[in-house]
Amino acid sequence: MNPLQNRRILLIDDMPAIHEDFRKILVARPAARELDDVEAVLFGQAVPPPCGGFELDSAYQGPEGLAKVEASIQAGRPYAMAFVDMRMPPGWDGAETIERLWRVDPQMQIVICTAYSDRTWEKVLARLDVQDRLLILKKPFDMIEISQLARTLTAKWEMARQAALQMNSLEEAVEELTATKTALYQSNKELEAFSYSVAHDLRSPLKSIDGFSHLLQKAISGDTADRSMHYLDRIRAGVRQMSELTDGLLSLAQVSHTHLKAEPVDLTAMAEQVLHDCQERDSGRTVQVHVERDLTAIGDPALLRQVMENLLANAWKFTANIATPEIEVGQLHGNNETAVFFVRDNGAGFDMAYADKLFGTFQRLHTSEEFAGTGIGLATSHRIISRHAGRIWAEGAVGQGATFFFTIPPASRQHLPSESCIDSQENRRAP
Repeated sequence: MNPLQNRRILLIDDMPAIHEDFRKILVARPAARELDDVEAVLFGQAVPPPCGGFELDSAYQGPEGLAKVEASIQAGRPYAMAFVDMRMPPGWDGAETIERLWRVDPQMQIVICTAYSDRTWEKVLARLDVQDRLLILKKPFDMIEISQLARTLTAKWEMARQAALQMNSLEEAVEELTATKTALYQSNKELEAFSYSVAHDLRSPLKSIDGFSHLLQKAISGDTADRSMHYLDRIRAGVRQMSELTDGLLSLAQVSHTHLKAEPVDLTAMAEQVLHDCQERDSGRTVQVHVERDLTAIGDPALLRQVMENLLANAWKFTANIATPEIEVGQLHGNNETAVFFVRDNGAGFDMAYADKLFGTFQRLHTSEEFAGTGIGLATSHRIISRHAGRIWAEGAVGQGATFFFTIPPASRQHLPSESCIDSQENRRAP
């Protein structure tokens, strides 16, 4: 049995004979059914159609009908529909009765039954103003009409209730999803605050370890202290690596809290300056570089500088073992209004099967023995580009170099994504 199936019907009419007629049509009476059929044949009447057995309650005036509807709601057994007579002197007429019924149960389907009315139907319908749950049935009635209306409107009530339950379930699911999203956002914020605190607090002891190990290294320097010097070198290398990691964590955390500016940025000049700095730090190398003219964008200068530093530093680092290293900075030209910039190199490259790991925090595709680094730079770049409502992705092949693409939408299309949106993309490569 369908738990939503409702075959409860209320008849409100001041004529007792009407109630008896409706009961014959709607209420299944197996013992009397055969006699009804014989009577219909003898008197030339239409045989009443078999009915599924509706539960019919009677009321003879509007107030009595309202009381029954109120009781049905309190009992958790509402009526699916009601047949209401239009004229029921001396009490409420059908329009007033229906108004009061709908205040108690707005979902009830109603049929107005009448031979005539003291009001025009236009006024009645305008007064009730809920025509999707209201039908008009003129007297005298036809058995088929009564039966079909009962079947149709109780089925309609059931479908409306199912739709309401599904909508409630959907709303509950949305609320649950929203609560989960809020909890995840709060969790991310707490983790971020924790990582920032840890990274910040680690700086002081790391500086102390590095300083005192350096002093100890100087104190025991000599031809007989090779093993001790080796150990101290290893200690200081580890300290430097930890220092780079803490700096990277602080940088990543600060990206999320920095107020985003929207200013014209000369990416050409920025890239040339970054490459010049790389050359000064590594003066023993010769790298062929090409930076396209007039590369401009609207964004935060400091944050975009960080992106260029990370991408170009990677390009410089991963071309270290190439005989003729090349680095190119440019822009894809097409009809798309969003500019697509790129940084390309002919260095070590990477396997595209692992491209999804590129922008994850601490994710590395090369060992620290092959190339130094912490794996935070690309994660930071990803977060910066996301804050500009852009995308960043990469293409490459092992031994054939890599190209990193990123977009900076026009200022009118930029927005500040929520941290949950940024974090959900942290370990995904943009398409």
